[in-house]
Amino acid sequence: MQSTNPAIITSGVVTFEHWYDFTQGGPVHRALLPFPSTAPAPFEVARWSVAPNTSNDLDVHRSREVWIIVSGTGTLTFANQTRVLRAGDVAAFDSGVPHQITNDGPDPLLAVSVYWLQAGD
Repeated sequence: MQSTNPAIITSGVVTFEHWYDFTQGGPVHRALLPFPSTAPAPFEVARWSVAPNTSNDLDVHRSREVWIIVSGTGTLTFANQTRVLRAGDVAAFDSGVPHQITNDGPDPLLAVSVYWLQAGD
């Protein structure tokens, strides 16, 4: 029996669909959030991977973005800085800041991105 409770319809496990592939790094999957188009979430979610000895594509965009590293290790380059990121690390990028990560480790680097436009963008 299907529920008519709106909380059930707009809540639950998020599914992902293939969005695109990095030039060399790996696939990117976009989340399909269960919220109605009349009341969307103020953010979007993607998960992606970077194969060992490769990088994701250099990224720069209008949205703000947060990366959550799920597994693996890599060297993050953003603006004119570099940092090593490992599982459990989080990095945040303001709009217009170029960012890229190179997988330096032996295993795939797996990450989740949360991104959104600022009001007025």
